[in-house]
Amino acid sequence: MDTKITEKDGRILLSVSGELDTLAAASFQEDVEPLMKRSSEGLNVEVDLSELNYIASKGLRVFLMFHQEITSHGGTVKVTNVTDTVKEVFELTGFSKIFF
Repeated sequence: MDTKITEKDGRILLSVSGELDTLAAASFQEDVEPLMKRSSEGLNVEVDLSELNYIASKGLRVFLMFHQEITSHGGTVKVTNVTDTVKEVFELTGFSKIFF
C-alpha cells in the first residue's frame, strides 16, 4: 500500500494504491494522521482510489475515522475513481452511502 498526499489551490488530493489490508491499515492511519490533526482548518480532501486493488475492514475503519474527523470541522471528503472491487466492498458495507 502506498499513500501520496498533494496540496494545490486549497484542495488536498490523497491517492491510495496497492492493497489496504490489515497490516497496511496502521501505516495508512499514520499517513493520514497529519491531515486529521489539521481538520480544524475545514479541509477539502479528494481521495483517489484508482490504484487501490483491495481494502480490508481495518482499512475501512481508518477511512471512517478520517471522514468523521474531517467532516466534523466543516471539511469534505470525496472519494473518486474507485475500482470495481473496492466499490463492491464499499457497497456491501454501506460505506457507499457515506463516501459516494
